[in-house]
Amino acid sequence: MTRGHQGTHIKVVKDPAAPRIELLDYDQLFASRALPRAAYVFTDLDRLAPWDLELAAAVYRDLAAAGLPVLNDPARAKTRFALLRALYQAGVNEFNAYRLDEGVRPARYPVFLRRGAGHGHPASGLLQDWDAAQREVASALASGIPESSLLLIEYAAEPACPGVFRKLALSRIGPRYLPQVCVHDSHWLVKYGKIGIATPELYDDERRILRENPFAEPVRRAFEIAGIEYGRADFGLVGGRVQIYEINTNPTLKPGPPHPSAQRAENLRLAWTQHVAAFRELDPGPLPGEPVALQGPRLRKHQGLLGRLVRSRETP
Repeated sequence: MTRGHQGTHIKVVKDPAAPRIELLDYDQLFASRALPRAAYVFTDLDRLAPWDLELAAAVYRDLAAAGLPVLNDPARAKTRFALLRALYQAGVNEFNAYRLDEGVRPARYPVFLRRGAGHGHPASGLLQDWDAAQREVASALASGIPESSLLLIEYAAEPACPGVFRKLALSRIGPRYLPQVCVHDSHWLVKYGKIGIATPELYDDERRILRENPFAEPVRRAFEIAGIEYGRADFGLVGGRVQIYEINTNPTLKPGPPHPSAQRAENLRLAWTQHVAAFRELDPGPLPGEPVALQGPRLRKHQGLLGRLVRSRETP
């Protein structure tokens, strides 16, 4: 993962039921001459610059050639814009996304402005027409956000019940597809949620989702299109149809805080138990043989320039 973003996995690393997990940032990875035999997962791909993605892809290939289990090929995994466009073209999503430097007007409104990388809030609220979008873009550029990093994304959401929006999620850990607990909010932008806003019926339905995994097939297809084998897909239901918002390759993993709803607390426990079990299944156990030498010429050239280059900087 990128330097500064190891906190996402601290809880699972410390869980006594989890296998041994070590966290390595890309600066450490790119300085390595050899790596121990283990299962490897490449995360945080949207936070890497193109040259760092090439270095990570070279390491991925050395590990895969040695026969090790390795997830998320940095050369093939799609990040936000490429994923949203591919999902729209494949008919998985009904909404599209546009790079500003494409010079293409959205086909439908409202839209909102968002950076192409990172996991912060959108750069605008909902924009109802092209004139409003142009004004917001001009404001973003004036504030110093590069045009090449901005997207316009068509709005696709609806309340789960009056006054409550719901974000669903499903994680992939290798061959396992695991439904996660939902996030509920009074605003269309559902990120952290609000305690007390969800009804008991929503928590009961959440329990059903955790038990039955009813959205596994459309979300599995999205992961396959994305070329991502480890991550969390965030999605909503619009007209009863799954709409994928993003796939986060470095999702925050935690068992969840105490909750006033007994059903919600049980849902959190169940989701966490399933997640830790999937990590145990991913663990190959002790693998015989010498550490894997990293042979890629691009990586070796980079290592010769260490101290003169700054890579994998901490990003939002």
